[in-house]
Amino acid sequence: MCLLLIVFGIMNVYSVEPDKGIRQLIFFGVGLAAVIGLISVSSTSPNFFEVYSPFFYIFSLILLVAVLIFGKEINGAKAWFNFGPFSFQPVEVAKIATGLFLANYISSPSIEMGTRKTVLTAFTILAIPILLIMLQPDLGSVLVFSAFIIALYREGFSAWFVFIPVLGGALFVFSITHPAYYLLVGIGLITVLIALFIIGFTYNRDLLKTAMGIQLGMIGYFLVMMAMMYFFPEMGAVEDENSKQFVFHELLAFDVYFYSIIGIAIALISALSVSYFILKDNNESPYKMFTPEFGSNRSLETGLLTFVVFIIVGMVSISSTAIYAKLPQHQQERVMVLFEGEKKYRDTSGYNLLYSKTAIGSGDLMGKGYLQGTVKIGKFVPEQSTDYIFCTVGEEWGFVGSSLLVIFYGLFIMRIYYLAEQQRERFSRFFGYSVGTIFLLHFFINIAMVMGLFPTVGIPLPFFSYGGSSLVSFISLVAIFLILNYKDRQRLI
Repeated sequence: MCLLLIVFGIMNVYSVEPDKGIRQLIFFGVGLAAVIGLISVSSTSPNFFEVYSPFFYIFSLILLVAVLIFGKEINGAKAWFNFGPFSFQPVEVAKIATGLFLANYISSPSIEMGTRKTVLTAFTILAIPILLIMLQPDLGSVLVFSAFIIALYREGFSAWFVFIPVLGGALFVFSITHPAYYLLVGIGLITVLIALFIIGFTYNRDLLKTAMGIQLGMIGYFLVMMAMMYFFPEMGAVEDENSKQFVFHELLAFDVYFYSIIGIAIALISALSVSYFILKDNNESPYKMFTPEFGSNRSLETGLLTFVVFIIVGMVSISSTAIYAKLPQHQQERVMVLFEGEKKYRDTSGYNLLYSKTAIGSGDLMGKGYLQGTVKIGKFVPEQSTDYIFCTVGEEWGFVGSSLLVIFYGLFIMRIYYLAEQQRERFSRFFGYSVGTIFLLHFFINIAMVMGLFPTVGIPLPFFSYGGSSLVSFISLVAIFLILNYKDRQRLI
């Protein structure tokens, strides 16, 4: 399955630029040599990857630091080493090394999953390469590193470990186009109403105390938001007329103080109601709810956690505008294309997307035929052999060919997850889930980017986009996991 994807990918690169297609075939040969090398060195020790993973990780960090000093800047990112006609991207090594080292850490017998020490250490291992990659800056690769968060969740980390980065990313994007305070108060009201719904429709006492804690935390959150709005009123200002075009403008154009007070009132009344009924069931005086000893650890801890999480969310939202303003002009436009469409930026950052859609649409049902793409021949789409290779598939192979490719990719990724779930060892299972999610993110983001459903970032389509570093890296990821899978099965014999 992997081999078929690689062959089809090389065919499409050749269709765009024959010279690059031949080079991609050479890179495929290098990838096969890497596989032979990995099989040879791993046969020297049954735990080769576990033992040497710290050295791989340190080596990858050295490469990431070195590229910031000696690297070549391409497309605004200093992420490449240049060796004559060839270039090498260290982040591809870092993906493999970070996955192996994280797998080695969490598979240690002394590790207890979910403890603060384990979470902090795993987060540190993940954060160091991410920070170095952000300095390049290569935001696309940073997104791909979130694959390890999914794998950590599978091994027992809290769902908050996944939910908070996703919420932060979504909030970052929406805060660019909407006044921060309106957005934050809106999110707060939704949370209060969800907690109120839980209180109204559950009889589970522990769940009631959790919901009460959420409401207490939200009271503090709304008070902080009101204070910030008073001292920093510019947060609630609509700075750009374009922001009025977005979907939330009319919904959130309210009096923020009024709705904050409404949120506090709902949270306070519902929290007091829970307290009253809990005490009444225990035949205790309702006045006890106002004494210091009232309240379970569950309610207080949940309230504090809710308050801290929402304050962090608020900081992300407020800082997003400042971060966005420091981005280069072309990266700002790439984000705005997602909301305003590519036609407004057709001469700048929307150009790629406009002609990419044109190429895909012109392919119709069955495509124009291999080597027959007219948009491709006219070279209207920049980076068509790399990040935008999927538009070549759409033009020459049509809707049917594109759909079959998506299905085939889906089966390939599902197969990786299936094999990962069969592993007895945590090391190989974690690495398998990491590999599957890396492919999933690359696949989803690249195709969504080409279709205009995601901002343009430097994310290659695995096995299809031209590039020696990425092709050898993807082949090595699959090879290492299959080696681990083979060794895991050998232990059963």
